[in-house]
Amino acid sequence: MVVFTKWVPDRNAGNGPEPGYKPAFTGLTSHDIQRASVGADSTGTLGVVNVTFTPRGAELFKQLTRDSVTACPSADCAQRHLAIWLDLTQKDVDSWDDPAFAAKVSQPFDLSCLAHVTAATVCPKLLSNPITLQEIDGGSAQIAAVSKQDANALVDAINSASH
Repeated sequence: MVVFTKWVPDRNAGNGPEPGYKPAFTGLTSHDIQRASVGADSTGTLGVVNVTFTPRGAELFKQLTRDSVTACPSADCAQRHLAIWLDLTQKDVDSWDDPAFAAKVSQPFDLSCLAHVTAATVCPKLLSNPITLQEIDGGSAQIAAVSKQDANALVDAINSASH
């Protein structure tokens, strides 16, 4: 399942994408996504991920992005990020104070690991940790990706978890 998290202060969280913060579930999940598709940036060289939300998801996403933007004045702070994860669980969040665990889970997602996960396996689960630049209204969002290959992988992961 795809889940969206915000970052909350935690003095025990020393590792992960936002040191000093751990993920907190927002309630926005795969069930709130209608579809994801690959597009291109304005230069046509980089891929972007277009996400269309359900009506419930659109309202929740609007509120999350509003809260994110008002959380701090600078775009360079943890609260401006809404992380997107594949199969992140409450147990994962509860284990965030273990630096090795947080570092492993925070790596780019690994579908082959997640497909064969056992109770003892720690798999990378981070899909994206985008910065929120402004409140996003209208039921859709765009996530910049490093490459078209990364955009395709992210879309495949979102769509497979959403349907």
